[in-house]
Amino acid sequence: MKALIQELKRRVLTGGDITRDEALRLSSIEDPTTLDLLLDAAHEITTKFRPPQPDLCSLVNAKSYLCSEDCGFCSQSSHYETGVKRYPLMAPEEVLKEAKKSEANGVQSFCVVTSGETLNDTEFERVLATFRLLSEKTHLRLDGSLGNLTVEQIRKLRAAGMRRFNHNLQCSREFYPEIVSTHTYDERRKTLKFLAENGVEVCSGGILGMGETEEDRISLAFELKPFDPHCLPVNILNPRPGTPLAGRAAIAPKEIVRTIAIYRFIHPKANIKLAGGRERNLGVYFQEKVLCGGANGFVVGGYLTTAGNPLQEDLDMLRRSGFSMEDVNKHDCCPTDCGKSC
Repeated sequence: MKALIQELKRRVLTGGDITRDEALRLSSIEDPTTLDLLLDAAHEITTKFRPPQPDLCSLVNAKSYLCSEDCGFCSQSSHYETGVKRYPLMAPEEVLKEAKKSEANGVQSFCVVTSGETLNDTEFERVLATFRLLSEKTHLRLDGSLGNLTVEQIRKLRAAGMRRFNHNLQCSREFYPEIVSTHTYDERRKTLKFLAENGVEVCSGGILGMGETEEDRISLAFELKPFDPHCLPVNILNPRPGTPLAGRAAIAPKEIVRTIAIYRFIHPKANIKLAGGRERNLGVYFQEKVLCGGANGFVVGGYLTTAGNPLQEDLDMLRRSGFSMEDVNKHDCCPTDCGKSC
């Protein structure tokens, strides 16, 4: 296994790919010493293809409303009684306040998220106004997670400053029917293809710990491969009361650490970010293990319906893990801070 790790690392560092079967072999690693070798190799790949600064992203849940979809992990679904706070689409000025807080803390990317499959015409115009205001008043790189869009809506959002769109596949094709029935896996992949074809950077990842197998976790990474995601967020299930996955037991931190290291071999150039559930499932020790073994960033400041670490704790972890905290707000699309949203 040690020879395999070294051979795969050499191949990836020189521009090659690993196969699904090779990734599955890596997922069988149990020995702690061999696992550390895998993490070291993943970290070497990270430092080859990503800058020394961590990639930080924050989000605002701009519309927390009843969603018609039945995703088993989601507390915003109308199918479940979860007690989550509901509110209509925020005004542009409210979103700007949240964005300013993120920018002041050195965060580079800011994502406007809305629940539900689509936005109505009035909501879409308000979202457009929000992106225009954020583009005018901040230097943040602006992302969206806004449900299904038309080509014309994408054109307008790009003109307003949106450069990246989040649309997670969530899990493997095989496991997908276990967590959602109101839309298909092919529909989600079609959306990723649609985004890429219309000049929008792809942000797409998934959730670990929903009951999937190791093979499912590897399959997810290869399902994402054709879309070359610029950002690959890795969430770990934080079971929400009232959802079908509320009683799901936590997976072992070792499985999470190993999976993310393998994801770095499969997606060497992506920004692999630890996202929701990392605090509950990993704690400080294993979050730092992941940061030294494949991940190169965090979603910070909280998630859609759950709180996150205090920002300073996250920054301290990144610093201890060897990331450069100077100029963290420089854009990864250019060597110096250009002062604009790329």
